[in-house]
Amino acid sequence: MNPLVWIVLGLGMGLIELFSTTFVLMWIAGASVVTGLLAFSMKQLGEQTAIFSVLTALLLLLTRPLVKRWRDKKSGFQSHISELVGERGVVISRIEAGKTGMVRVGSDVWSARSASSQDSFEPGQWVEIMEVRSSLLVVGPRKSS
Repeated sequence: MNPLVWIVLGLGMGLIELFSTTFVLMWIAGASVVTGLLAFSMKQLGEQTAIFSVLTALLLLLTRPLVKRWRDKKSGFQSHISELVGERGVVISRIEAGKTGMVRVGSDVWSARSASSQDSFEPGQWVEIMEVRSSLLVVGPRKSS
């Protein structure tokens, strides 16, 4: 196969990776570009495919766990979002019964909804996080401690 095909495929996958941030296509794109560079000296498609396959597998196996660990550290609140349950936050935009408002927990601002269909909360009022649904906090009245 023409070496430029490998390189263009690799660059295309790299571009897609920039928008998806899955950190999977990055390794395939890298293997494709390296295969394209090596393909200038080898003409057999079988050799090129073998190089591509081995490079992809090695890159995924050796570096994917490192990137996963780095991503978890970088965006730790996402991997530990369930730890917000039981924390307290302050309402910064009114939470009407059945509607969404905003709550500040620490230095982060979250969308929040009342746990009860009857409770509404005003700005400045303290609430307790009862549940986390995706990136929405379900809040209730602050329990006295």
